[in-house]
Amino acid sequence: MNFKHAVLSLMLVIGSVFSAFAQTTGSVRLTVVDDKTGETLIGATVMIEGTSKGTITDFDGIATLNNINAGTYNVRVSYISYQTTVISDVKVEAGKAEELTVHLKPADLEINEVVITAKAAKNSENALLTLQRKSPKLFDAITADQFSRIGVSDAAGALKKVTGVTITSGKYVFVRGLGDRYSKSVLNGSDVPSLDPNKNSVQLDLFPTNLIDNIIVYKTFTPDLPGDFTGGLVDITTKDFPTSFNLTFSAGLEYNPQANFNSDFLAPKGSSTDFLGYDNGFRALPKEIAQYSASDFPDPYLNKSEITSVSRAFKNRQFNPGKASQFLNHSFSFSVGDQVKLFGKPLGYIFGLSYNRKYSNYTDGVQNSYEGISEGQTTLNRDIHMATTEHKSDDEVLLGAMFNTSYKFNNNNKIGLSLMTNQSGTNDARYQDGYLLDANPDSTTHLQNRAITYTQRAFRNGQLRGEHVFPHLNNLNVKWSNSFTISSIKQPDTRMIRNQYTINQQGDTLYYMGNLDRPSRFYRDLKEINNSSKLDFTLPAKLFGGRDSKIKFGGLYTYKNREFRENIYQYNIQSNKNFDGDISVFFQDQNLGYVDGTLKNYLMMINIDGNNFDAYQRLFAGYAMIESPIAKKLNLTAGVRMEKTDMELRAFNDSTGTIKTNDLLPSIALTYNINDKTNIRASANRTLARPSFREFAPLATYDFFGGYIQNGNPDLKRTLVNNFDLRWEKYPSPGEYLSASLFYKKFFNPIENAQLPRAGGSTSQFQFKNVDKSTLYGAEIEIRKNLGSFTEALKNFRVSANYTYVYSYVNVTPEELVAIRAWNPGASDTRPMYDQAPYTFNASLSYDNPEKGWESTLSYNVSGKRLIVYQIDLPSIYLQPMPEMNFTLKKNLSKRCSLMFKAKNILDNTYKEQITLGDNVYYTTKYQQGRTYAISFSYNLSK
Repeated sequence: MNFKHAVLSLMLVIGSVFSAFAQTTGSVRLTVVDDKTGETLIGATVMIEGTSKGTITDFDGIATLNNINAGTYNVRVSYISYQTTVISDVKVEAGKAEELTVHLKPADLEINEVVITAKAAKNSENALLTLQRKSPKLFDAITADQFSRIGVSDAAGALKKVTGVTITSGKYVFVRGLGDRYSKSVLNGSDVPSLDPNKNSVQLDLFPTNLIDNIIVYKTFTPDLPGDFTGGLVDITTKDFPTSFNLTFSAGLEYNPQANFNSDFLAPKGSSTDFLGYDNGFRALPKEIAQYSASDFPDPYLNKSEITSVSRAFKNRQFNPGKASQFLNHSFSFSVGDQVKLFGKPLGYIFGLSYNRKYSNYTDGVQNSYEGISEGQTTLNRDIHMATTEHKSDDEVLLGAMFNTSYKFNNNNKIGLSLMTNQSGTNDARYQDGYLLDANPDSTTHLQNRAITYTQRAFRNGQLRGEHVFPHLNNLNVKWSNSFTISSIKQPDTRMIRNQYTINQQGDTLYYMGNLDRPSRFYRDLKEINNSSKLDFTLPAKLFGGRDSKIKFGGLYTYKNREFRENIYQYNIQSNKNFDGDISVFFQDQNLGYVDGTLKNYLMMINIDGNNFDAYQRLFAGYAMIESPIAKKLNLTAGVRMEKTDMELRAFNDSTGTIKTNDLLPSIALTYNINDKTNIRASANRTLARPSFREFAPLATYDFFGGYIQNGNPDLKRTLVNNFDLRWEKYPSPGEYLSASLFYKKFFNPIENAQLPRAGGSTSQFQFKNVDKSTLYGAEIEIRKNLGSFTEALKNFRVSANYTYVYSYVNVTPEELVAIRAWNPGASDTRPMYDQAPYTFNASLSYDNPEKGWESTLSYNVSGKRLIVYQIDLPSIYLQPMPEMNFTLKKNLSKRCSLMFKAKNILDNTYKEQITLGDNVYYTTKYQQGRTYAISFSYNLSK
């Protein structure tokens, strides 16, 4: 509490200091753009009539006029070959910056002057819709003002509202139903690595919305974008610095009855720094054990003192998570920014901090696996070693910080630096209780599973960038950037234990632990370094009959290096196999190592060389393209990108995988402007998808709870995809939008995760592999409408909705078809693509009354069932739809303060992984997440 009080006091002091230095003058900041193309104009003249104040726009199209006495003025904007525009009634207030966007119309034969009333461009959603209308690229977006309206705290939550986008596991993006392999995420245009060893795309819950300006989802490829996306490219843009001093603070509390103040919450012991998202060494491997490798680990019969020492080395011997009531979910965010003068030139900066701690819990979960079936079988039998009920608790912390700065040497040159760090820690505890060997619920042989996992994720990114305009070279624009990222994921001391118990006729419970599944401790460590350098040139030119055009060219170099290490330690159970139910008895000193000359339970090191690997990927890319009108209303974007891939993985068992390819990725897109508000877009291009290092690695990992083995495949090839898109779009008025799209994709060598044949009761195994071809096609529709156009009574209401339909199929291989038709003779020879959702639907109804200070949004989203486990000796497993409805209500208490209430997951949806056989439904995983109620307060101090 002292720390929190100190932070609050510091904020109040800062606010008081800046308030004390209130100015008597204000400023005006204009962004000047071409009304036809939406491009910013360099060198436009801006004058305040009746004064000597004037300047020209820089290469961002921005002109800033400072030290203007408070009052109302007319501002004149002029530029050669454009109509001069006068903005009337621009109100300048002391200590404030008035921000305007001015659209200049190209001059016809006669130069005219246009007079308009000043209107500040404060609605960033409208600004992005304008950019979307003018852009040669096909994209959808969500902006910072929408984050607040819908009440989301991270990028993953925000993207749920974007057309055709689905978020899985609370962090992974799916675009147009395609899984993470076919989606890509970048930060400020630069590559960022995934922090999940099993995924390609970055975990989007790592990016708090208070640090984000907007998120753009590109649906089609153009040569100036990375070539390794097919569903969509998610570009997260961090906040830019403000034009004047701005300080914001917010704090929030959330309550979920399943998790908060619940005495049944599983809470294993942790370190004193867990609340900051990292372990301080509490879970570290003891030095007595760390000195040994698997080859020289003490022999239990030859090294008696050593085996006793290592067996007793762990100080934390908790395998059974305790229970403790947890506080409310809580979050804090703070940011401060300003624009100042350094050597007479503008220097802008923004610094932001965010903290979020969230608890989740369920006690009624279901976890099952099933045996393979034969022809004519109408019911399933549960597999051995699989529990049926689950209790799971999570304690998740996310701490983020960002610093952005930019310095303009003059109107033609600027450089910028962005630094971001995110730290995340998740304490996960599970307890399962079920039946062993017998599918009969009346069986007296029971199974108990317990697991304690701590996952620590770290993300450190630095970006240095520059932009330069060369007027003597026809305003050649040069942009460059270098992004360096260090990321890591650690799982120190994951503990798993399994035991059996029976209940005899007298009602006594008899416990037993054997060596079929020994108590285990896992140490996993993934480190990745990612360095990405970009250089882009844009040269204005006259093409196709002297029309204003652009020639673009540039290159990219990316280097990734990943190290993955896994050490496994298991206890060989020699004594106390029959116990009284207290599993801690196995790990007491008197039962570890040698006691009175007798070997008791002892520690072993299991080393699987194939599960440890080093990998790298080098990518060289170059591109050339044009953007040009080729007729009065027809615009062309065309070019080609070349990507050279050098990818190699080497496991410690000397197994290797290599991909070396040179790929040409052509692209052509046409935009037909029916009028100023309506476009028709068509595009065709080729993209690719590379396997992740995990898919590429020769790992064979056992899922303790799923009861199956997942295999990698070093022989994987990259996937090539041909893409075709057609979209009609209309922008009836500011903030309104209508669109309808069709798309078609053909995949060559797509990567699928499929079951391998198994014999008898052996453990089910899966492996990533290439299949010959697959096909996907679908349609999208979207509407955003202000209801005030129907009646004045609804002027503060707006509705938005989007729907995406996707159909995909893969040809089943002959070997798989034989195995499937052994129990299902009528099985189809095609199936859906792995991890592909057949539809997504989003809708929201919003109310905004700025006069009364009220804002409210009711939102709903859902996606169709998707194939998540493809099986050949059983019906496949599908993740079922999970409709989600949320409500937010915001009240602006003053110009600086606001209060917000949220109700999340109002429908209390159920997570269900399901097998269907005839009329029978079987769940492999099932649980409810619970409803959450939240309240937050925000404060804004700005000049």
